[in-house]
Amino acid sequence: MRVPGGKFGVAVGLVGLLLAGCGSGGKGQGGSKDESGRFGFTKYAGGVDYPSVTGPGDKGYVAPGEGLRQLVPYGACALGEGTYANGYAYVNVNWASGKSCTKLTITPEPEDSGEADVPYSMRHGWLGGGLPGDVVVPWTDGSLLGVGRSVTLMTENGKQHPRAELPLTFNDHPEQETADDATVNTAVRVGSRLLIGGSETRQQVETPYLFASDDGGTTLRRVPLPPVGGVQPSTPLSELAAHGNDVVGFGGAASNAYDFHGNAGTLPFWHSADGGTHWTSGQLGGMPPGTQVHALLYASGHWFAFGGYAAKGAFYDSLPLVLASSDGTHWTRVDAPAMGDGVIEAATVDAKDRPLLVGSAPQHKASPNSRTVYCSSLWRGNGTTTGWARVSLGCGENPPTAAVTLPDARVLLAGNRDLWLGG
Repeated sequence: MRVPGGKFGVAVGLVGLLLAGCGSGGKGQGGSKDESGRFGFTKYAGGVDYPSVTGPGDKGYVAPGEGLRQLVPYGACALGEGTYANGYAYVNVNWASGKSCTKLTITPEPEDSGEADVPYSMRHGWLGGGLPGDVVVPWTDGSLLGVGRSVTLMTENGKQHPRAELPLTFNDHPEQETADDATVNTAVRVGSRLLIGGSETRQQVETPYLFASDDGGTTLRRVPLPPVGGVQPSTPLSELAAHGNDVVGFGGAASNAYDFHGNAGTLPFWHSADGGTHWTSGQLGGMPPGTQVHALLYASGHWFAFGGYAAKGAFYDSLPLVLASSDGTHWTRVDAPAMGDGVIEAATVDAKDRPLLVGSAPQHKASPNSRTVYCSSLWRGNGTTTGWARVSLGCGENPPTAAVTLPDARVLLAGNRDLWLGG
């Protein structure tokens, strides 16, 4: 999961600006029509409350990396986590769903901040609401843990209980670009243990971190991550996933993630065989320019890491990256041109334990000032590491960004406007 902040967030925003400036884009192999019915999905256009203020002549805008970031099982369906553009800043919000799972509603509902008589420079807009956190983890008894600057438990009835604060320095003044900062990128439950990963920047040096808790986030302890190639990589611990006591973590960005000049890069990963107590490290070489990892899961007897990389000569990611492993320590790149284009943003499994991947690619722009349109795709694995079927999810300004397997084994996909249900 990508969380804006540091180089990671800056790169997301920069890509959007560059695309807007030159009007280049992917080849659109996903197609302009929605074909999700071939995989048993139904599209609900407009089924997601748009996370931005709107008004007469203003349809609102949500930057890449903002808006709906994550879906987790909750109650009879799911809860969405992300941010809302209130006109002044992005604030924390949740999306709630009914039993039908055909609508995601921002809850609590955005309201007028009552600042009409306040000088513009002093306004802050609606402050958001819901379970706070950059990442949400399904916990015991139907509860959720929101993990951001602190850990918050939300029970199934919606009551929130604060837990520990993360012992990190967060920069509250983005204009101070050289100040110490931290991001929270990922968290996972391993039995009764909570693991939290991200990055911290001290004196302009970014390194990954890992925290663990054995009491549901009431107390936290730092877990040393072994160096990779003798040093700590300058990237967040961006993804964590668990299968039994096996835990895998991946750096979010390869060493050439922001270098599009053709040099091969290295991508760090970590593995624990005892639930996150002890770790080993490794790295994959030969990564193509722009390599970033956005999702990690165990499915069909294999570990998979998913993301994207840049086409030759491009300055932004538009192609799918797939890495596979049988043991979490030996990885092979298995994506192929037959998968088409589209950066994989989210992944989950269907009722048959086959991986389902959601991705999108930016398209050629009609004019430099028009908004970027993305054509999106859904891939389904066949139980191996190399077999993938693909259908189009159509094209638009708001591609799907999150996927989750529901308690009844159906799958929910969603972006900032639309959702798909089926699987």
